[in-house]
Amino acid sequence: MRGPTSLVVGLLLCACGYRFTAPNSSLPAGLTSVQVPMFENKTADPSLELVFTQAARDQLQRAGRLGGDTAQGTLRGTVLTVSSGPFLAAPTLGRQPGMRVSVGVLFVLEKQGREVGRAGVNLIEDFPSGADVLLTESNREAALRRIADSAVREGLERLQSAP
Repeated sequence: MRGPTSLVVGLLLCACGYRFTAPNSSLPAGLTSVQVPMFENKTADPSLELVFTQAARDQLQRAGRLGGDTAQGTLRGTVLTVSSGPFLAAPTLGRQPGMRVSVGVLFVLEKQGREVGRAGVNLIEDFPSGADVLLTESNREAALRRIADSAVREGLERLQSAP
């Protein structure tokens, strides 16, 4: 009885979705660390580069891959597009429209000043409109922070899987 139980437990542990390493813990081109200068913002949305730069630095720091001035590589980012607006009426919100924000970001990975990877990411995030302009803007800012985290994660994954 003990043998089959151990086998089942072992199989379940192998199949579980837990990771024992941080996401994005490896970098392509033999890089072990990268620095992240301030992202470029080509949109009319002020300070958006701060949100994306911080998201990239946070994720690389958690993975143990964020380096300083002596890092082997550089991850550059450019926020290319951002747009937001209402997209449909949401009956559960008392006839307030649902809102949507979309962002386009380009990631470029360099090693010793030479490009070794490039990845573009376009993401959409829905958020509720508020009872007033301030609440709607607060919800939009929270959606932009979520989209920045997701865009950086996806960009790093695409850079890792690039040939």
